[in-house]
Amino acid sequence: MNTFVIEDFFVSDENACNFYMVRFDEQDTSEVDKFYDNYNTPDSAHYEDMQNIHALIEVISEDGTAQIRRSRDEGRAFALPPEVLANAARIQVTGNTLRLYYLDVTPEIIILLGGGIAHNEPNGHPPIQLRDAQLFIKKIWSAIGTEFEISNKRLIPLNGPEIIIH
Repeated sequence: MNTFVIEDFFVSDENACNFYMVRFDEQDTSEVDKFYDNYNTPDSAHYEDMQNIHALIEVISEDGTAQIRRSRDEGRAFALPPEVLANAARIQVTGNTLRLYYLDVTPEIIILLGGGIAHNEPNGHPPIQLRDAQLFIKKIWSAIGTEFEISNKRLIPLNGPEIIIH
């Protein structure tokens, strides 16, 4: 896998949970931006599902990951929307055909890894976004303490102005 960069995914100034996203070092567009570009247009067949995922990100940003009652486990990754949201969550999402893969580093830090249409393939035939997410996660966990550290609900680069994972 190529080198990638972890960047801020800005939701709001007052966050209970901070979001980040990954971008291959040689590309200008992050995996999350590609997801938004593909599905967040009114003419997309998945536009409403995309809007629900974005609304869920906003709620989690403000209220924290306690909104997720049962995560959607996708190997090492998790996916939005979760299988079950807390009863008190301000939003409920059902029947969504999209998946946005993520890693919860801590309850206050989520790294969004990209996504696509939910798959019904048998194990061993996952979509490329899920395979990439698994590799991102493996490299991210091994980079804690060498490429970045966790401080006050934030990821802090240790070797320059940005977090680059090799």
